[in-house]
Amino acid sequence: MCGINGFAGNFAPDLVAHMNKLCAHRGPDGNGIYEAPTENVALGHVRLSILDLSHAADQPMVAADDRGVLVYNGELYNYVELKKDLIGKGYTFASSGDTEVLLKGLIEYGEAFLQKLNGIFAFAFWQPRTGELLVVRDQLGIKPLYYTELGAGELLFSSEIKALYAHPHFTPAPDFIGIQQHLAYCHSSEDRTALSGVKRLLPGHLLRWKKGSFGIERYWQADYGALAEGSIETASASLANTIETAVLGQLVSDVPVGAFLSGGLDSSLITVLAARELGTDLRCYTSTYDVSDNKLDQANPDAPYARQLAKKLGLQLDEITLSPNVADLLPQLIYHLDEPIADPAAIACYLISKQASNDGTKVLLSGQGADELFAGYPRYRAMHLTRHIDKAPMLVRRSLAASAGIIPGAIEGSVGALLRRSKRVLREMGANPSNRFLAYCASTPQADISSVFSDDVKAVLGAANYQDDCLLHMDSRGLEGFNRFRDRDVSIYMPNHNLLYTDKMGMAVGVETRVPLLDMELVRKACQFPSSWLVKGGVDKLILRNAARGIVPDDIIDRPKAGFGAPYRKWLRYDLQELWEDVSSRESIAARGWFDYEAVQNVRKVSQAGKADLYMLQWAIITVELWARQFIDRKWVGSNG
Repeated sequence: MCGINGFAGNFAPDLVAHMNKLCAHRGPDGNGIYEAPTENVALGHVRLSILDLSHAADQPMVAADDRGVLVYNGELYNYVELKKDLIGKGYTFASSGDTEVLLKGLIEYGEAFLQKLNGIFAFAFWQPRTGELLVVRDQLGIKPLYYTELGAGELLFSSEIKALYAHPHFTPAPDFIGIQQHLAYCHSSEDRTALSGVKRLLPGHLLRWKKGSFGIERYWQADYGALAEGSIETASASLANTIETAVLGQLVSDVPVGAFLSGGLDSSLITVLAARELGTDLRCYTSTYDVSDNKLDQANPDAPYARQLAKKLGLQLDEITLSPNVADLLPQLIYHLDEPIADPAAIACYLISKQASNDGTKVLLSGQGADELFAGYPRYRAMHLTRHIDKAPMLVRRSLAASAGIIPGAIEGSVGALLRRSKRVLREMGANPSNRFLAYCASTPQADISSVFSDDVKAVLGAANYQDDCLLHMDSRGLEGFNRFRDRDVSIYMPNHNLLYTDKMGMAVGVETRVPLLDMELVRKACQFPSSWLVKGGVDKLILRNAARGIVPDDIIDRPKAGFGAPYRKWLRYDLQELWEDVSSRESIAARGWFDYEAVQNVRKVSQAGKADLYMLQWAIITVELWARQFIDRKWVGSNG
């Protein structure tokens, strides 16, 4: 697990060295550079040693006879079988890890080798003989990869946006459509970031550069075409076997392995299966907070279930306590995130990763991906619950939507939480299924988001809506029903949000996070499941719950879902007044020029009065301002930004 950097076109001496320096936290164990000045190409790599800790696996890795140069961030879980195939074709290996397998597989098979890969990866493969550079991101976007075109044919790319600032001609500017999406979803959509001209290479895509021109091609996409046959019982048993195989396959490591253990279904399932192989060597981590902090958010408690399972398995469980003062970490975390990700879960992820790193645990297993593949988010239950509303007369639907206006949005206690959720469901009754689903994905309605922007930003945005990019993606795929919604979450939400902050928070402290539930064989299988196997009778992730029976205790399988995060509503209402005043002061708002001061103050006022639940909008405004101070205002060394 590492960081990669590079550029092609208009050679700049020492540029990659500066890029490596800005990504050094991703690779504390090694730093390498390859430069080809006459070809206008350079590649950089910083290494976190997980497999083959020797120098034989150092990067950039250069093949004999100018057949290829590779910089690679990730893990190939099927590298042993791939290596056997290559040995059968006459290749020899000087290292025991997966990097050399990837290099020689690309030499032997070319781009067709991508179809054989099962893992997490972002890599650049330079072929001196042909003058072609391939930059590739894994099928699901588990590893991040950004690029920008500084001039005609001048390509700059990196695992992290901050490395792009090393180029003297890189000048950052905000993308207000992306920022609007951050205020809605806590992340931007598709290949968009919060910086104009900086794009993410989409999951399952490759970028091909040759002689000053480049293009982007898709090499993989999820197939929801053929439905699984047979009974859900048979499919559940098969799924359990596939999950076990995936977990065991991702335990390969030359350094200690641990696990995120929230106490929910997904992390518990992975932990049990991993413990069967590693025993008490598997160290587990969870986050918790004082019960008094939960009076407004009313999240279901995780820690008791995590403790119960760890005790049953005889595993050490480290508990990281979250408190309001962790907000002091926000500037540091935003620096590592590169993007204004407005999700307090990043705080918990960072603190757990930091504790694991301090303990010498360099690999953590995570349950990420299950909610997207198996329809586990509350929005899927909401869509199931409202599936017949489209048949009702529009007058009825609009009346239901209007009734949401009389429901208070931020009252403390369990009744307040129920009212808040009911308000969100009712508010969207007049929308069609796609718009309704995307509204349930968002934490804040469009009208409230639009209200806080300044007139100048509103003029730039015009009619742009936070849903636009997602709708374009959904329409381009031509899927129906739950597959349409799942594909949006798998293709956009998962890589742009959950996987992004998980990777960045782990790599900030030199920890690799693996996601066994996103094993490619498991993904292919899950995409075939009909919606009736996912959500039925008010139960979500139905087939995954069935698969876990007999492995995970029933009380964990049947418990309500709890979000992995922090009690941000209570913190904002009571504890973070000083932070809010700093970010939302008249002086700060005027200096930034992006927001309307009176509208921002009103967001705070109606939330504090309990009339509206606009706390996530407040958190997002804080995040955007703290991000802008670092990524728009800051003068970076070697940059005009």
